[in-house]
Amino acid sequence: MQLFKELKRRNVFRVAIGYIVSSWLLIQIADIVLDNIGAPAWVMQTILLMLALGIPVVVFFSWAYEVTPEGIKRESEIDRSDSITHVTGRKLDHAIVAVLVIALAYFAYDKFVLSVAREAALMEATTQAVTEQVPAELQVMANTEKSIAVLPFVNMSSDPEQEYFSDGISEELLNRLTKIDSLKVAARTSSFSFKGQNKPIGEIAQVLGVAFILEGSVRKSGSQIRVTAQLVRVSDGFHMWSETYDRELVNIFAIQDEITQAIVNELRVKLNVQAQIASTTTDNPEAYQEYLQGRYFWNLRTVQDLYRAVEHYERATQLDPLYADAWLGMGEAWVLLPIWEYSDTKAPKQFEQARLAAEKALSLNPRSGRAHSVLGYRHALKLNWRDSFTSYELALKYEPENANIWHWYGFALESVGKYDIAEDAFQMAMKLDPLSRIISANGAEVFNLSGQYDIALDRIDQTLAFAPDFWFAWQTKGFSHVAKGEFVEARATFQKASELISTKRLELEMVNFIEETIRSGKPGQLPAEFKDPNLLDPYFAQFALVCAGQFEDALDLIEEQSSSNFPHPAVLYLKSVLYQEKMGHLPRYQELVTRLTTIEPDTD
Repeated sequence: MQLFKELKRRNVFRVAIGYIVSSWLLIQIADIVLDNIGAPAWVMQTILLMLALGIPVVVFFSWAYEVTPEGIKRESEIDRSDSITHVTGRKLDHAIVAVLVIALAYFAYDKFVLSVAREAALMEATTQAVTEQVPAELQVMANTEKSIAVLPFVNMSSDPEQEYFSDGISEELLNRLTKIDSLKVAARTSSFSFKGQNKPIGEIAQVLGVAFILEGSVRKSGSQIRVTAQLVRVSDGFHMWSETYDRELVNIFAIQDEITQAIVNELRVKLNVQAQIASTTTDNPEAYQEYLQGRYFWNLRTVQDLYRAVEHYERATQLDPLYADAWLGMGEAWVLLPIWEYSDTKAPKQFEQARLAAEKALSLNPRSGRAHSVLGYRHALKLNWRDSFTSYELALKYEPENANIWHWYGFALESVGKYDIAEDAFQMAMKLDPLSRIISANGAEVFNLSGQYDIALDRIDQTLAFAPDFWFAWQTKGFSHVAKGEFVEARATFQKASELISTKRLELEMVNFIEETIRSGKPGQLPAEFKDPNLLDPYFAQFALVCAGQFEDALDLIEEQSSSNFPHPAVLYLKSVLYQEKMGHLPRYQELVTRLTTIEPDTD
């Protein structure tokens, strides 16, 4: 206790606090100056080291010496009655207050002025970086002469459960052809949209914008497999090449190599295509079959099917622990589950399993853009924006021709209100995969968020033209009508979405709640079941409150969602034009926007 009093009397605490606050302010100024002059990193590191080493020196000096009217003297040489430490203490108090005022002013300027500029610069730099990574392959899209689509091979087996196998053969061939330089390959989603449709080859090729079509069939019986494939030139319907392969299942990888090589041989001479055929990532036929089943269920995109996909991917990795594609598929399945299942209790495990699987895939293939995309999507769902955009930059660097990466990148952009850039990302995704119904619908949704409801309706009608049974497209259309106050039209579209899902949903009740609240002019109590994610998306629960004018309740719900294990529902609509028009005048709303959507600067 006596030591504490003596430290206080000698102003040691005041000096230490003043030194720390002044050092912090100096570091902020140095950071700006050094960054602008392009100083190397070691300069800032040296400043930090010197300031840190100065703390014990300043503390020792304030203990051992005292400032007097005659100058600096050792404390032991001054009579206690002549000491003026109390006067010096008051001066230090004033100095500390002045420095704190300056520091607080700088903090406010940095938070509300500089951070906005930094965020804009970050998005511009990220977009420029990923755009510059787009290689010449994407420019090939304008040249349909060097283009091919792989249609889903027909399952000729007696067992319909073998559908996954014929689909998997087609998808693997497609993946291998994408490795060929200067060859445009139609995306899987677009090619597979023609599955089961008996449309003319010419019509399919026109929609996909390709000059060649690869089609075929697969018959699997026990350990025997027959694969028939043919390459068709669309311009005249000429069969450039056709072959039938009868093999033991153990040789499935060799069959894929033979088919791909035969196609390359045909294209090389006529199109001057050069290629090095990528070998498969596993030599285990059983692991490969598990992987194909995993892909099959992943593409069905329901909660139950995503879990089934995980099971198959796990078995594939157990059979071959070095199977990179299986680890990658597992990560893609786990990372979608939080946004499909909306389970606050399950989300932590789902996020963690996605991270582990993606990192394992990267350890086996460091240049996997899809693995970086899984991490980027995971970070976005957890509102870690800096890490998300860093991951997407790497993802697009390694796989700029991957439509799904552009799609997920656009999702992250719209989540922080960067609608113009998000539109460009979705446009790139749609250019790569024009018949993907989810990409097309999300590409329309961004116009809803930016307040361009008529454009959104036009875009969603384009989606419904080729995917009339896609419930999410109808749901997105319903959002547009509600935002425009067109409640009759909204009910019709949500009714259609409900019929397609075939499960109980509350979108119609949501429309009734909004309209009744607006009509009566009295706040209504949000029904408890509106917060059940199995009945109404979490995004729509807050949307209903905002449209009904119950802003404080909406902000309470957004706060609640942002602190949950799955916080993304708090932000998707947060910076939308609709929310800004209705709640932009509220300081609490502005604080939430800043806190939840600001992209923190890189401090490395």
